[in-house]
Amino acid sequence: MRFLFLIIFVLLSPPVPASAAPPPTPVSVETAHTAEVRPPLVTPQMLRYSRTRVVLYFAGTAYGLLALWGVLATGLSARFARLVLPQRFSFLRLLGYYALLEMTLLLVRSPLIFYSGYSLEHTYGLSSQSLGAWLGDVGKSVGVNFLTTTPILWLLFWLIQRSPRRWSLWFWGALIPVIAFGIFASPVLVEPVFNKFTPLPPSPLRTQIQGLAAKAGIPDAPILVADKSRQTHETNAYVTGIGSSARIVLWDTTIQKMPQDQVLAIVGHEMGHYVLKHVLWGFVLTIGGLLVLLPLAQLFLEGLLRRFGQRWQVKSLSDIAATPLLLLTVSLFSFLLAPLTNGISREIEHQADVYGLQVTGNPPAMARAFVSLSEQNLSDPDPPAFVKFWLLDHPALKDRIDFTLGRKSAPGRE
Repeated sequence: MRFLFLIIFVLLSPPVPASAAPPPTPVSVETAHTAEVRPPLVTPQMLRYSRTRVVLYFAGTAYGLLALWGVLATGLSARFARLVLPQRFSFLRLLGYYALLEMTLLLVRSPLIFYSGYSLEHTYGLSSQSLGAWLGDVGKSVGVNFLTTTPILWLLFWLIQRSPRRWSLWFWGALIPVIAFGIFASPVLVEPVFNKFTPLPPSPLRTQIQGLAAKAGIPDAPILVADKSRQTHETNAYVTGIGSSARIVLWDTTIQKMPQDQVLAIVGHEMGHYVLKHVLWGFVLTIGGLLVLLPLAQLFLEGLLRRFGQRWQVKSLSDIAATPLLLLTVSLFSFLLAPLTNGISREIEHQADVYGLQVTGNPPAMARAFVSLSEQNLSDPDPPAFVKFWLLDHPALKDRIDFTLGRKSAPGRE
């Protein structure tokens, strides 16, 4: 859902309020400049991996769109709809249809899924997960997607049947509690399906993180560790949830591979997301974005159906055989909006970087953390301008390093 709310984030997002962050620790630009922070080591392996990921993004998007179009154009979707009995709209009928569709799409996309999710990661040493464990995670992802998507599709088709002209507005209203519940429940119902989350064990690191949280005014914020080492050798952290489910999550690989001051810098960045309530803003802005995008999607869907519906054997948008068209529209809108939404996401991440610098007061440590992220995750720190524009949802790591050390203004604001 990120692409839906990020569209208007820059217009509606407030600046970092002075009351939300601790007073900035004075940092001498000269000291930051002279601190010993080496640039990331850019290796041929890193460049090959990063470029392969770029190619896979565009190729995978095109492949996915063609697969959905093919299911429609061949009449396969209509045949699936006819196979499922009884021949009237019901949740069970949609359940059977969507199971057939998902199995077909999974089969079609399986070579790309295997290469991008398993083979590539093992080739470049970013994972040592066994094939069986990886397949288990893929199966869980498919199951979670099926269980969460089917009820939403049923709601959508039901509203289209009841209100063919205004279904997009009714769907918008119905999605408000659905999205709120999804954001709240994901950390407690979905994420534990894939990983185990535990509190930070007693250690000097936990003591320092607790001190950082107290300084940030969030002494009771849950900070958990995810056992991502069972899946990957990469390092990361994130904020998830809303209300009582909100939490900061550190990957165990981050704790294992990064020096303590760098871990604190990463935690400071995530505290920025937590304190500035970026997830809550995401919910509000998602609703605003949907109010704009859903009517546009309705016009787009109706136009395609008028032109190709007879050829596809899809009678109307209320026909469950139109499901691939709905999925195609979501994928296409997401792809076309990527430059805009990723640009806004980079602004959000920059706000968290600024907060992290304020709360930790240690620019060299944050800069070294970005160096570590680049090298450990094989992320090109300074990709081509087009890649930054279209794909990066964080500022380029080189730009983040330079900003942290006072070498340049905020990314994109020079």
